[in-house]
This record gives sequence, C-alpha cells and structure tokens, in this order.
Amino acid sequence: MSDISSELIEQVSDAITENRPLNIIGGNSKAFYGRCTQGDSVSISPHRGIVSYQPSELVITARAGTKISELQATLAQHHQMLVGEPPAFNGKATLGGAVATGLSGASRPFSGSIRDAILGVRVINGYAEHLRFGGQVMKNVAGYDVSRLQAGAFGAFGILTEVSLRVKPIPDKTLTMTKSISAQHALSEMRLLSEKGLPLSGGAWVDGVLYVRLSGSSPSVDKAHANIGGDLLENADLFWRAIRNFRHPFFKDKKRLFRLSVAPASPHFSDDESTLIDWAGAIRWVHSSSTFSEVSHLAEKHGGHAMRFQGENPRDECFHPLADASVHAHQALKHAFDPNNVFNPGRMYSWLGSHR
Repeated sequence: MSDISSELIEQVSDAITENRPLNIIGGNSKAFYGRCTQGDSVSISPHRGIVSYQPSELVITARAGTKISELQATLAQHHQMLVGEPPAFNGKATLGGAVATGLSGASRPFSGSIRDAILGVRVINGYAEHLRFGGQVMKNVAGYDVSRLQAGAFGAFGILTEVSLRVKPIPDKTLTMTKSISAQHALSEMRLLSEKGLPLSGGAWVDGVLYVRLSGSSPSVDKAHANIGGDLLENADLFWRAIRNFRHPFFKDKKRLFRLSVAPASPHFSDDESTLIDWAGAIRWVHSSSTFSEVSHLAEKHGGHAMRFQGENPRDECFHPLADASVHAHQALKHAFDPNNVFNPGRMYSWLGSHR
C-alpha cells in the first residue's frame, strides 16, 4: 500500500490554519467508546500495510490504518501473535485505533497489553510535523517514553501513522476449563490459581460459571489442568473473542454499564446477574443504576478506577475523575503536542483540548 502521510500532514496543516478540530478515524469500530466526537473526520484507514516484519526478532512494524485482523493473519503464518489480544471488531479495527484506545483481552494481566509491546511510533503532531519516537528494539527506548504515551490517549496528542510492536509466539497448547460457582468463590479461586504460578492466560466469570484458560507448553498445560480440574470448554476461543469484542450477551443489555478496574482481591460487590468479571478479578463489568460518581468512589475504595461504558448522554464524562496534578499533566502534554487543540478535542475528558 502507498504511504499517504503527506496527505494527512496537509489535512493537519489546513486544520491548524483554519482553527478547526479533527476527528481521527481508523476503522470506526470503537465510535461508541469515550465521549462524543467533534470536528471534521480524517481517516487513517487508507494509510495501511505492513512496513517490515522480522519473525526471528519478534518485531513487526505497520502503518496505523492496517487492520488488526491482517496483522493477526500474517503473524499466525509464523506461529506468532499480538501481545494483549486487542479486539479485531469483526475485522474493522485498525492498529492505530487499537493503540489509541488501549483495549486488551483476557491475557492482559498475565502477559501485558499492546501498550507494553510498543517499541516505537511515528506521529503527526499539532505543528503538522511528522515525528518518529523509539525504534524497533527495546534498547532504543530511553528518557521520556513518548511512544507508549500514545496508548490509551484517544488520539489527543496526534495522528499515529506507524507503530512498531514486539510480538510473541503462539503457545503450544491452550485450553479452557469451566466450573459452576458463585462470583465470590470464583474470585477466591482465581486469586489462588494466580498465586500458584500456573500458565494462566485468562480468568473470567459470568452467569454463574467460572472460565479458566491455560496457555503454554503441552506438559505444563496438562499438569495445570490435572491440578485445577473442571470441564473442558469446546470452541473456547469463541467465548474469549465474544468477551473482548463486546459480543457476549452480557453487553447487549442497554442499561447503564460501568467498567471497574480494581485490585483482584477485592470482594464481589454487585448482584450476580448484573456482573461480568474478567482479567482474573481485576476487571468488573457492572450494570448499575448508581451514578458515575458513586461507582468511581467504589472503585477507588478498592484500589482502582472506573469508567462509564454505556450511558444515556454521550457528552457526559465517562473516564475516572483525575486528581489536580494529573489534570495539569494531561493539559501540559496536550499543549506540548497539540497547542491548537486540533486532535480529538474532548474525546477523553471534556477539559482535555476543548475546542473554542
């Protein structure tokens, strides 16, 4: 695919001159995530293709518009996979969108997120400059880690055009066991299993069933399976994909939905029928009539933070309130990278780059 970064730079330059915001779009698969968008749409989807791939070095570099599904298919040919299991959203999700939102699947607490795998990026900043940060090897990461700063930033600091990632081998064997159990007992069991050093790659609970996934060498997985017990789940990958792509029936309930990231040892604190637990207890999805403020306080009480995932008003704040020092740091970074508030103003927080 051709490099169209020059066209993107021109669009940014025009937006700066005309004092108008830009809404950065990849596959538009996560338009539901975060606050409502502002500005003229600028698509990175045409800016796609794998720039380089070194299977022996476990490194891949691709343009930001490259589909996650394309990367997965290419890596699978060499028995490798992306770190963090970023959702593909029915083949629509792009690499840039995956980095910008920072979403991860069930393996996140065991083997890291896509943010952890970033080695370097190219980004167009708010001065219409095309900059490169980091490189293709870990030793190139020094000083301020600007590359990983882009992860979860919702495009607030610029347009990602290229990303270099560390990848990992696909485990020799993966299987999932299930057990009918209460939420509180499931949390206790997942904590015990995590402490045993077993080859865990996923732990979830929903609708009265605990799901435990093991990944690793065949001997280690078989030994852990014998230790844990439970019923083998056929076509288990369908379950884990449904969770990370928000296709599981739990997410189809249109009532207010909150995502709480808390200490895994935190007790169960919701009605069973309104809860889905992921990341071996570290993520609690909860349908609740409580206010966002109440849910945020609950998450803080258990050492974490919360977000409003589904709600009535897309203009409402949806990410956990930040302390004053963090607000000032975010605003300082925004000013350094995007002084004219061109990129995705207010997508994460209403006060982050509000366009005037």
